[in-house]
Amino acid sequence: MTLEQCSRARGLPFDAAATAEAHAEHMASRVLEGLRQAIQANGTATLALSGGRGPEQFLRRLDAMALEWEKVTVTLVDERWVPEDHPDSNAGMIKRCLPRALQRAQWIPMYQGESPEQDAARMEVVLRRLLPADVLVLGMGPDGHTASLFPQTSDIAENLSDRARQLCQAVPAAEGRRARLTMTGKAIRQAKLLLLQISGEQKYRTLLEAFEAEPEKLPVAAFLAPPMEIFYSPEG
Repeated sequence: MTLEQCSRARGLPFDAAATAEAHAEHMASRVLEGLRQAIQANGTATLALSGGRGPEQFLRRLDAMALEWEKVTVTLVDERWVPEDHPDSNAGMIKRCLPRALQRAQWIPMYQGESPEQDAARMEVVLRRLLPADVLVLGMGPDGHTASLFPQTSDIAENLSDRARQLCQAVPAAEGRRARLTMTGKAIRQAKLLLLQISGEQKYRTLLEAFEAEPEKLPVAAFLAPPMEIFYSPEG
């Protein structure tokens, strides 16, 4: 089966764009639609974003679109435990890509510089008030991780579960990987609109495998159910 066939068999809308530019436009338009619907229904909206390089182009498109940003709260799905002026900071990337939006929106970063555990505890309190997110955007690594939920870690099954003890988890540093903060499955699954953005042939194959895999092996598999929508482009 193709990725589109697997997605639709699970009831997941699948958007395939031929170019990176079209992919960014489709993503930005869907996020905008979700936020506008939330504002219309509730007067406010919450947007949770992932990092990496994948979201940059669609975030720049989103920043140029008309929205009542003063009614929106923007936060992160996960973050490396580094200050926002560090080149690896997800917060830094998002602030560079959404400069106009974040002049008006409420911005809630994850990193505070105390310790991963203390910052996770602070974010836990914030998320109890903030969730559910109206729109939550996930990415995926070539190893099948999403957010900062990595395969084969000791507590991965619990952290992927909607029965996780925490909404925000400190992820210890590992070989080749910085300490991080991440929403757990309990927080992610509350999202009203959950978008997965991937590009490139390698991630296509990984996600296709995830439809048949155990979540502990490919953590993104834990979220392949409605209300997720998948956005894919062959151009990375």
